[in-house]
Amino acid sequence: MLDRLKAITKQLPILKPIIAERNQLRIELAKLQAEFHHLQQEQGFVPAGHYYSPIPAWDEIEQKKDQIFGQMPTQIPGIELHPEEQFHLLQQFLDYYPEIPFQPQKTKGLRYFYENASYMYSDAIFLHCMIRYLSPQRLIEIGSGYSSCVTLDTNDLFCNGEIQTTFIEPYPQLLESLLTPSDQDTVKIIPSKLQDVDLSIFETLEANDILFVDSTHVSKVNSDVNQIIFEILPRLASGVYIHFHDIFFPFEYPKVWIDEGRAWNEAYLLRGFLQYNSEFRVVLMNTFMQLLHESFFQENMPLCLENRGCSLWLRKL
Repeated sequence: MLDRLKAITKQLPILKPIIAERNQLRIELAKLQAEFHHLQQEQGFVPAGHYYSPIPAWDEIEQKKDQIFGQMPTQIPGIELHPEEQFHLLQQFLDYYPEIPFQPQKTKGLRYFYENASYMYSDAIFLHCMIRYLSPQRLIEIGSGYSSCVTLDTNDLFCNGEIQTTFIEPYPQLLESLLTPSDQDTVKIIPSKLQDVDLSIFETLEANDILFVDSTHVSKVNSDVNQIIFEILPRLASGVYIHFHDIFFPFEYPKVWIDEGRAWNEAYLLRGFLQYNSEFRVVLMNTFMQLLHESFFQENMPLCLENRGCSLWLRKL
């Protein structure tokens, strides 16, 4: 009966224009709601810089830049940095440093060269030396690029090609452009997002093997960074070494990067992860060692000061 009354009412001449206007308003409302949803997706729940936003307020950073970036401690509360052990390991690298074959520009017979856009002097030197120091059987890299070239060149020239290398890279075009024809048979590339990779691959790593991480550097819902910290690191066997790239001492990003608009947060998550953590040990951090031992680098490893890098090395205990 009610539906019939509604149908009759809609036919009344006096109500027809009102009903038509209502229907038009409903259409307009639906359009506005769709546009609002689109703007929310573009801008986020709140504007950048809002206290609910992970993107910082640039004006506040500028006001506190001396406090944020001007202080350089030698200790971090809750994290054992083991500076003496780090320096002792660094001294072991002196056996390898004179034999490093890399040059500033592309050289015949080598994939890697120092003057590239993403993985330069100090980081490459530390990776080369760590590989030779550890003699790993396996190396898995999350990400890829010029760092992969360091690994492959070092493996070929100093490890008899015996390291099993795997690169997890959803966008492998750069890596593929840097490989040699012979790499097609020996290098394993998984062209997938880390979030889609079977976690059991990381359980194959054993003591002195290397998990090399060069991620998106952003912790968020369904991010590779969350997958690494929450799912992969706990699965690693005792004695596995882990490298994180773009981690500066004291777990803060350079101001110039912040000024560029980068809102990375991996370093902060790692700092929290390492506080009071008895399962993972800091074994080497190039920016920390350069802070404490500038003269050592000047005298013994001067190429590390051409670009100081940003590598953090850990060991699973």
